[in-house]
Amino acid sequence: MRSSAFTLLRLAAAAAEQNREHDLRTLLARVRSVLDPEADARDMLAAYYLAGLSGRVEGHRSENIYLRGYDQPQIDLFRLLTEHLPFVRVGMLANAHLLDHLRGHAAATVLSIGIGQGHQEGALLAQAAAGGLPLRRLVVIGVDPAADSLAAAEINLKRAGAEHGIEVTFHAVPAATEELDEDAWTLIGRSPRPLLATASFALHHMVDPHPGQDARDVFLHRLRALAPAAVALCEPDSDHHRASLPERFANSWRMFGTLFEAIDATPLTRAEQDAMKSFFGREIIDIVGAVDERSRYERHEPTVAWLRRLRRCGFRTTVPVITPELERTLAPSPDFTLSVQPDHVRLGYRQDPLVSMMAAIPASAASPDPEG
Repeated sequence: MRSSAFTLLRLAAAAAEQNREHDLRTLLARVRSVLDPEADARDMLAAYYLAGLSGRVEGHRSENIYLRGYDQPQIDLFRLLTEHLPFVRVGMLANAHLLDHLRGHAAATVLSIGIGQGHQEGALLAQAAAGGLPLRRLVVIGVDPAADSLAAAEINLKRAGAEHGIEVTFHAVPAATEELDEDAWTLIGRSPRPLLATASFALHHMVDPHPGQDARDVFLHRLRALAPAAVALCEPDSDHHRASLPERFANSWRMFGTLFEAIDATPLTRAEQDAMKSFFGREIIDIVGAVDERSRYERHEPTVAWLRRLRRCGFRTTVPVITPELERTLAPSPDFTLSVQPDHVRLGYRQDPLVSMMAAIPASAASPDPEG
């Protein structure tokens, strides 16, 4: 059933790319006839692709899924995922990298892109206190388009700071990363050093302002000019950025198919599993359903593309020390894999890579860029 749905959907993606609307409608009708997601949870993956491609026919407009008024907001579903899917906790590796650069400092600044509700940064405060670091003041600059998330982040971080004896100054920047204005960059530049930057599952949302201009390059070049002590990126490992619609379909089917298998293997009820799948289902609909390319927000890139970008923008990649305790948390069973590469850490499920954590520091002026 799933193999026939995959074949039909792959043909439908090609028809949509070529504006063959009659063929697209015919193929989608055939997909509907072979799916029964209520009876078989394995059909849910194809059902989300069906919904996305059907939206192209119906003219649905895509928008940032973190700003939509869902009954279960995307940020709340993300918290559910972190409880049950170890590879989603990859931000713990980012914190391990940042902690190394907090040692010996009484004050510091964390620039958090896509801060959400500030849970990763709250954990960083707890880890700094538990490790006996001398940190007494932390400035957190939280960038996020969702005002509700920023308000929650401020409350959570100030509470965590008070609990651990660290004064937290929070600056909310309600904007998409590519829309940071001069005031925001001035704020970052004037904040206490060391400057640490983290972005977990956030930079892939960036939309290029003009054809031929890479918004991610622009951001990282600007960040490098401020000489941050450390940068930590966590990103899915798949190509849905500038790839054609049929390529996006095939690439994302592999990634989301693996994610859905991991969810099906959890000891949860069908309703709980469906809720977790809806987080990724909304991403699927955005990836294949957006007609206007500038309104598409889920633009993942392969790890190799991020590593090249970091080097191109003046950074040198490093790998944080991974303690046995951290490894057990991120890979608690043989199904969940953690692989330390020379320039990143890779997390996956049943040997299929899903997400990567990339740690970086500024490269010295004398260090040549191996990518040219």
